[in-house]
Amino acid sequence: MPYISPSIKRSWGSQAASVNTKEPTQSKSNNMIAFRTTAILLLIAYSSARPSEEWEPEGHSHSEHTKPYHVTVIKKIGVPIPHPVAISVPQYVKVPIPQPYPVHVTVEQPIHVPVYKVVPQVVEKPVPYTVEKPVPYEVEKPYPVEVEKKVEVPIPKPYPVHVPVYKHIYHHKGGKH
Repeated sequence: MPYISPSIKRSWGSQAASVNTKEPTQSKSNNMIAFRTTAILLLIAYSSARPSEEWEPEGHSHSEHTKPYHVTVIKKIGVPIPHPVAISVPQYVKVPIPQPYPVHVTVEQPIHVPVYKVVPQVVEKPVPYTVEKPVPYEVEKPYPVEVEKKVEVPIPKPYPVHVPVYKHIYHHKGGKH
């Protein structure tokens, strides 16, 4: 049983004295039957009053279509204020031109400046060509070889080897013996 504070118990006690909490079981079942009947009647009324999606009244075969379109909204609030527009003004840059000025060293007038020019020189490259020269080389000549004696080399011949054959061991594969 959960804990209930004494103040709540006191408030329950005051209500219990004024209200009769015991109801006869007959009235509970009557209330339940009435509730069920009302719910069923409401459900029937709702389903009969609402037409289906495919139902159309006779004589009407129109359908509604919606198409969005763009509306430009221009808001002009207050008075337009003219703002100054920047105009490009050409700016002249003064470039100093070098001028002669007096110095303590004597400078020849005009100053001799050596000019070096690279002159390309054509170099003739020799064109390679084939040269055929006879190259002497030694050719081995056959010389006679004397055979002193012919020796026979014995070649071993195969010899029979004894292999024991057991009668109780099958030496071949097969279903029938």
